[in-house]
Amino acid sequence: MKGYILDANIIFSGVLSQKDIYKKIFDGSCFFIPDFALIELGKYKNIILSKSKLKAATLTDFTLHIFSKITVVPDFLISKKSLETAQELCREIDIKDSIYIALAIELDLILLTRDKELYQGLKLKGFTKIELFDAFIDQISNKGD
Repeated sequence: MKGYILDANIIFSGVLSQKDIYKKIFDGSCFFIPDFALIELGKYKNIILSKSKLKAATLTDFTLHIFSKITVVPDFLISKKSLETAQELCREIDIKDSIYIALAIELDLILLTRDKELYQGLKLKGFTKIELFDAFIDQISNKGD
């Protein structure tokens, strides 16, 4: 099973939309997030609860299903070297994304994101451990054909 780093925006949209594609994706791969992602998700708690059109029990079941497939990696497991490299890469793009890039470097996995500015900026700098989530979904969808 292949592993990926997830940007918090993907978890947010998955929980909010609760589309079947998210279950398929989460059942087919291993995912990792830095513990910082939980702080980011916490900021959107009220939005998730107010915009969800499903019953609380259904929201709970879907969210727990997704999180059962995610490993939260404590930030202290990310080396200083990986973090410094990531900060240098992200400095002119968005420094707050450094922790995701550092985790991708540390675990040697691809970061899945919807952040096109981050994706394009890192690609211009030669960083290859990043993929846009929509392209990833297209790959998953085409494998099912």
